[in-house]
Amino acid sequence: MVELMVVLAVVSLLAMLTLPTYRNFILKAEFIETKMAIGAVKVSFEVCVQNMGLAKAKLCSHSRYGIPGKSQAAEGMAGVELAGDIYSKTGALAEDDKVTITATAPTDSGNQGETYTLTGKLKQGGRIEWDDGVCSKAELC
Repeated sequence: MVELMVVLAVVSLLAMLTLPTYRNFILKAEFIETKMAIGAVKVSFEVCVQNMGLAKAKLCSHSRYGIPGKSQAAEGMAGVELAGDIYSKTGALAEDDKVTITATAPTDSGNQGETYTLTGKLKQGGRIEWDDGVCSKAELC
């Protein structure tokens, strides 16, 4: 009987120690969907900038030139928004002007309200240099 109680205590202790790690693993895995939501906007923005050139990159916005429309986070769907200083700049665009794509986790997710932001710098020839992305919670990246 004592041996059984010791085994139960050890199993309970192990479960108590591993449960938070398992929960974080599940949240991180679920957040991958939010990070992937950026893909369509990123690729279509890159193609648009390559076609339009650096000077006309601000024409590449939501619902234009094949870029998907802005979406709000909803149940089962991540929200995605294309923004950056290129859209508010009044003069000509220059190298290193920035654009950001932000994805927000679905409203029915354990990560509700958490965001992933990718920032790109415009370069000559229509290239864009993207950073590694930033999560609103570091443990999700």
